[in-house]
Amino acid sequence: MNSPPDRRRWRCWPRALALLAGAALLASPAPHALAKEAESAALQPFKARYQATYRGISGGQIENGLRRGPQPGQWLYETRAYPNLLGRVAVSPQARERGLMEVTAAGVRPLTFDFDDGKSDSAKDVRFAFDWRAGRVKGEAQGEPFDLAVAPGTQDTASVQAAMIVELLAGREPKGFTILTGSRLRDYRYWSEGRATVVTPFGQFETVVWANQRAGSDRVVKVWHAPALGYVPVQAVQFRKGQLETQLRLVSFEQF
Repeated sequence: MNSPPDRRRWRCWPRALALLAGAALLASPAPHALAKEAESAALQPFKARYQATYRGISGGQIENGLRRGPQPGQWLYETRAYPNLLGRVAVSPQARERGLMEVTAAGVRPLTFDFDDGKSDSAKDVRFAFDWRAGRVKGEAQGEPFDLAVAPGTQDTASVQAAMIVELLAGREPKGFTILTGSRLRDYRYWSEGRATVVTPFGQFETVVWANQRAGSDRVVKVWHAPALGYVPVQAVQFRKGQLETQLRLVSFEQF
């Protein structure tokens, strides 16, 4: 007989909302093969849905979408949760994460960010806006206001997902990045783990594999990007102390 859901276990499930994150504007030229794949490629609007599991138990699905923003050169990245009954212990089906950003040949620059955990109160919500002329970001995280200095290349948890796609399309290899999560700036290192063939519920793909790790963390995230889908991720996993913890696998994909 299965034991009752462990609420402490499922508190980790919302991390899947940002599991696909990873990129940097601190980049170097890519190998010839990667650069060749990126030739004539351009960022395209898309919608991708993933099956999310935590320690082998399904929590439901997560959908990432990228579409053009209100002004030329602007893009909107949105993540939505579709938890099953177990997943709803940790995350609301009304949860949303949205990030507005500028995308140029040089990379991605975030503008605004909005995370709503889907509950009636705003105790865990996060909202902020970047002022790049002043080199600062101001907002509110979990009910507390903040005002931080930010360096060029800083990303948020939405913009960094688009940034990785942009870097790979441009034939560049990211090396590391600073990302604003809540009201804290965190540094990550980033490295390539070569190529791999991946079978997902949506099909089989040839991919390039990238791993990242936050400084001082015992968690490592690996993401499989498919050139055939414009480098949109088809799989992502998070390991903690070498043990697989959270996994996302592509179940549907639409490009506009």
